[in-house]
Amino acid sequence: MTYRLRIKLGGLELELEGDREFLEARFADLSWIDALLERLGNLEQQRAVKPPQQQAVVGSFSSFVEFAGRVNPEKNWEKFLTIAYYLYSQEGRDLTYDDVEKYYAQARWPMPKNVWDVMSHLIREGYMEDAGKQNDRKIFRILRKGIEHVERLMGGGGGGK
Repeated sequence: MTYRLRIKLGGLELELEGDREFLEARFADLSWIDALLERLGNLEQQRAVKPPQQQAVVGSFSSFVEFAGRVNPEKNWEKFLTIAYYLYSQEGRDLTYDDVEKYYAQARWPMPKNVWDVMSHLIREGYMEDAGKQNDRKIFRILRKGIEHVERLMGGGGGGK
């Protein structure tokens, strides 16, 4: 059986996954966290940090469809960001291509012809980043620039590129 342990330290969130013995060993001796924090040092920890008001803004919507209606994204890349923002703030997780398909269907948006091109654009422009793999699926993390863009759309500030 696989277990998960999530640790939050300020703006840093770390998730460990493994069998029970592995996690118990990591939890019994936490000195490795100090070593990890030292290694991270000057990395941009602010890139994917959620602003404090974000949870309250998204929490007032009962469903993704209602939230998407408030954001009203026009372009496919804005729709991807809307999904990523919703998942990050509501479920504390990153975006997968399966999520894109699921939430596009919920919102009744027509699927883009090439989802990889849309994601490549978001990564290239600094709205999202490749966050590796989880359960053999690629995952993508929304960054501060993406969060701010969705919040501008919610506030009626309009899109960017």
